[in-house]
Amino acid sequence: MRSLREWLDGAARVLASSPEFSEDSGASPRREAEFLLCHALGLTREALVTRARESLPPDAEGELNALLARRAGGEPLAYLAGKREFYGRMFAVSPATLIPRPETEHLVDAARVLSGMPGVSAADMPFPGRLKDALARAPLFPDAEVRFLDLGTGSGCIALTLAAECPCWKGMAVDISEKALDMARINAKALNAADRVNFLHADFTAADFAERLPEEFRSPCLIVSNPPYVGEEEYAGLERGVREFEPKCALVPGPSGLEHPRAVVALAERLLPSGGLLLMEHGAGQGEAARGLCGTAWSLALTGKDYAGLDRYLLAIRGQVRERNIPAAANPCGDTGQEVTTHEPASGI
Repeated sequence: MRSLREWLDGAARVLASSPEFSEDSGASPRREAEFLLCHALGLTREALVTRARESLPPDAEGELNALLARRAGGEPLAYLAGKREFYGRMFAVSPATLIPRPETEHLVDAARVLSGMPGVSAADMPFPGRLKDALARAPLFPDAEVRFLDLGTGSGCIALTLAAECPCWKGMAVDISEKALDMARINAKALNAADRVNFLHADFTAADFAERLPEEFRSPCLIVSNPPYVGEEEYAGLERGVREFEPKCALVPGPSGLEHPRAVVALAERLLPSGGLLLMEHGAGQGEAARGLCGTAWSLALTGKDYAGLDRYLLAIRGQVRERNIPAAANPCGDTGQEVTTHEPASGI
C-alpha cells in the first residue's frame, strides 16, 4: 500500500512530463499534485504535511488516478475541483461556465468605489484627480437601492459578488446558456443571494432583449459585463486548457472579438439613464477600440488596467457632463479617454 507521499511523488512526476507543464507555463507539478490529493481526501495542505506517511485509502486511489489523468491531459484544476475562488468567495464552476479570473475582480472594485459603497473610497483608487474630487462630493449612485444588469453572467461571480458586497443592491443576471445559469443559481443559493439576484435565460444581443426584461430592470443604474471578446485568430493561439475545455461560445463572439462588446455598449446606451455606469471587461489590445464604441451619448469613457498593466476594462458614464453632478473639468479624457488602473482587492484567486 502506497503512502500519501509516495502517491504525491509519482503524481508530480506524471504531471512534470505532461506538455501542460513546460518550463514557461508557470505551473508547479508538485503543488498541483498536492491540490489533487487534498481535494480527493478532503485535507488541508497542513494536514497533508502531517499525514504524509499514512497509507493511501484503498478506495481513493482510483479517483485520484482518474483526476491525475485528466489534469495531465490539460483539464483545468477548477473543473476537476468544481469550484474557483473569486473576490474571497468560492464559486461552483463547470465546463458550461468560464473559470473566474483575477482580472475580472477589477469590475467589482470599480463598481464599489464609483457607487460610494461603504468601506471603500475614491481616494484609494488611481482615478484622475478631478474624477476623485467629484466622486467625493457625489457618488454615482446616491440611492442605496441600486438595480443592475450582469450581461453574460456565466457562474454568476460578478453579480453575486456585487450582491454580497452590498446587500441592498438587486441584480438581473443574464446568460444565453441554461447550463451556465444552473451553476449561477447554485452559487446564488450557496451565497444566500437568491433573493437579490434574478436570472434570465436570454440572448442580450437580440433585438427584442430589452422587452424581455422585467420593468424594474429596464433602466438600471449599472450594467456590468464580461462578454465574449476573443477574436478567432487570437483564440487559435490560446493555451490548450482554454481551447479544449472552456466553452468557446463564452469566449469568441465572432471574427474580430468586438461583436459582443459592441452590443453591450449599444444596449447600455439604450437602457442606462443619465449618470448610469457601464463596466465592461475586454481584451488586452481592445482598450482604444472599446472606448471608440462610446459616442456622444457618454460623458466619460476610460480604460482600466489589470494586474499585469494591460488594458482590461471599459468604464463609461452615460449622459452629458452638464446633466451630472460631475463638473465638465472632471472629464480628463476628452474624446479619446484616459487610462486608469484599479487597486488589487484584499482577497482574490
